[in-house]
Amino acid sequence: MHPLEQLALDVAEGRTAPADGERAAAALAASGALGAAELVNWFRTAEWLAHQEDLWERALLLGRLLAAAAEALPGTAAPGEVARCRSAWTELVHLCVIHRPDGELFASGVRAGRAALDAARALGDDELAGQVLYRLGTLHLDPFSRAGELWAEEHRLWLSLGPRDSLAGLPAPRDALRTAERYLREAAELRAGPGLGYTCKALAQALQQQRFLAGTDAGRDSEAADPEAADSEAADSEGADSVAALCERALALIPAEDVEARAGVEALRTGSGRGPAAARP
Repeated sequence: MHPLEQLALDVAEGRTAPADGERAAAALAASGALGAAELVNWFRTAEWLAHQEDLWERALLLGRLLAAAAEALPGTAAPGEVARCRSAWTELVHLCVIHRPDGELFASGVRAGRAALDAARALGDDELAGQVLYRLGTLHLDPFSRAGELWAEEHRLWLSLGPRDSLAGLPAPRDALRTAERYLREAAELRAGPGLGYTCKALAQALQQQRFLAGTDAGRDSEAADPEAADSEAADSEGADSVAALCERALALIPAEDVEARAGVEALRTGSGRGPAAARP
């Protein structure tokens, strides 16, 4: 059994405290026993687990070990591989925080994503930068995406899934959705093919969710306080990047075999979409 696998098992079964597990994982990376490219592959395993409805907590446990290891990689590690590890942690946080709100976890995903984005830009790697921008966008989008007519109720329910003191650090929904839109617009400028299709889908969701939120009491109060933002959103709904136009573009680019994502686009187009966005590399 790989030392990291044994470590994850020991933490999961309570033989090792989580903090001790993270220190041990960091020591493996610092010693050179666990390289950046290997960590990227382990993150793929954690992401696969996170997509299984009943295994996301195990995925998060493994991801915390991997994130600790990534931050302890020696200076000789390839910057691009380290950035990919951080991008992968951002995506894993996105997949897990949907299930349970956690402000500290959310913030760690944002920090990792921003660090990965800085590295990608410094390397001139537009493909990686586009991926990271997309992942930062969906991190700010999916945890704050709800059914239009039940937006406030569903958001309160999500918040109730975590202890009250774990909510500190989460952005306000309106701020999160506007940040998501900003990241996704930047991502769309760098991505092509299916990646651009998923980005268009997520951007359509971000615009639609802002309108859903504006229909709640909290959203109407916030629009009254910020009429310029409300005018901007109204203009978007009539322009070339309206929800309908973005959905058409997404459907032209998302592979036919990704039936789930395409169904999500159709739901957005009919006004019933709520996410989450179909995350793709």
